[in-house]
Amino acid sequence: MASNPYENLPSDTPDHLRKKQFDIVMRKTPLERLKMCCDMADFSMAMVKKQIKDKHPEISESELKFETIKAVYADCYSDEEMNRIRAHFVGSDLTPSKK
Repeated sequence: MASNPYENLPSDTPDHLRKKQFDIVMRKTPLERLKMCCDMADFSMAMVKKQIKDKHPEISESELKFETIKAVYADCYSDEEMNRIRAHFVGSDLTPSKK
C-alpha cells in the first residue's frame, strides 16, 4: 500500500476515518485520481474568482481573470512578469493593479 503523505498533518478527522478516505482514494485508477485533482483545482479557482467578484462586483471579465491568476500565483512571478501577464489579459496598460 502507498504511504499517505498527509498522515502526519493535524486534522479534526479521526485516524480510522482518514485511513478509510485514503484507502477509498487509492482504490481509484490513476485517471480517476487525476480527474478528482483537476475537479478540486477547478473548484478552488472558482472560489477565488467568486471572492474577488464579491469584493469588486464592477470588475471586468479580463481584470477578473488577471486578479484570479494574481491571487493564486503571486508568489511564483516577479512584478515584471506579473505586469506582462496583466497586459496579456487586460491590455497594454502596464500600471499595476491597485488591489
